[in-house]
Amino acid sequence: MARTPLVVAALLLAAAGAARAEHPLVTDDTGTQGRGGWQLELNGERDRADAVLSYGMRENIDLQLGVPWEDNGTHSGVGDLVLDLKWRFYESGPLKAGLKPGITLPTGRDAQGLGNGRVTWGAIGVLAYEQESYVLLGNVAYRHNRNTAGERTDLMRVSGAVLPSVTKALRLVLDVAFDTNPDPAADGWLRQVVVGFIYSVNKDFDFDVGYRRANDPAVDRAVMAGVTLRW
Repeated sequence: MARTPLVVAALLLAAAGAARAEHPLVTDDTGTQGRGGWQLELNGERDRADAVLSYGMRENIDLQLGVPWEDNGTHSGVGDLVLDLKWRFYESGPLKAGLKPGITLPTGRDAQGLGNGRVTWGAIGVLAYEQESYVLLGNVAYRHNRNTAGERTDLMRVSGAVLPSVTKALRLVLDVAFDTNPDPAADGWLRQVVVGFIYSVNKDFDFDVGYRRANDPAVDRAVMAGVTLRW
């Protein structure tokens, strides 16, 4: 399979069925902004950058808009826009559960490898267990990957992460994800591991750094960095 469509599909899944999880995580959490709260995430790596804007519609529901920018080595530009709804529907002490349905819109130029060419849809189920000294996260995701590149249309992801707190401001990240390979001729899962940290300068500003290692050449190694602003 050509490198360009595989990069697009794999990085789309890396968005966890929609806009990215809290950077540099692959696995999403149940955190929301609260009614009227805003959050802007800006992050990038070697051949991709993302801007994700979240708005708190209710205390436990966020609306998210993701705008990716991609460079496949031949062409570069804006990819497919992402719209998500993040709903934390259960909370009992440290245990929380959420659902994150979303769609992508075919705004990227699929003929140049910058988009799927069609609307896609999917959802993520999220479990979180949060203690002061650590957070455990787990996701199961499905994406109906309608596309013009001949890739698989039914894609799954299973992922999990642990975030131990070193200090009140510093959290480490260890994240592992298994994805369906979008190449219909390929067997086995796409696997990736992310390690890194998130540092909270204050309650309204975080920055993060991560390193990803995967078992496919298209997404094999990448250093990632990002910032998060809230107001």
